[in-house]
Amino acid sequence: MDINVCKEILEPFLQEHDVIFYDVSLVKEFGYLILRVLLDKKGGIDLETLSLANEYLSERIDKYDSDMPEYMLEVSSPGAEKELRNHDEMVDSLGMYVHVDTPNMVYEGTLEEVNSDSVVLRINVKGRFKKQAIKNEEIKLIRLAVKI
Repeated sequence: MDINVCKEILEPFLQEHDVIFYDVSLVKEFGYLILRVLLDKKGGIDLETLSLANEYLSERIDKYDSDMPEYMLEVSSPGAEKELRNHDEMVDSLGMYVHVDTPNMVYEGTLEEVNSDSVVLRINVKGRFKKQAIKNEEIKLIRLAVKI
């Protein structure tokens, strides 16, 4: 089975519930094969919607997975510290607290601006807030972060 068929199967559900298909992967963990489907929603996805999506996919996937070994289906969110994979996801995260890895530095702060060539964070440096611009080509990883 091509695991990307999960998005096709879920498409009516995604539209009806205003849900975003984030990712799908087939992983082996602790000796179990897991078909992991990650869904999201602007403002965050709730457990009820994830449960409905799991039931929806589970009822429809059987006719596509006959050539697969036994696996467990996992439908979940990308998590509180999800990676921001593209420009649109960064724009949707304006005003949120983020973690940015560059080759020489790690930054955490509020995402203030997203431009075509850089992002701007509001960071705390020794008790003072300042804006830090980071060029897109320097960013190895940018993800949401939980502020403690």
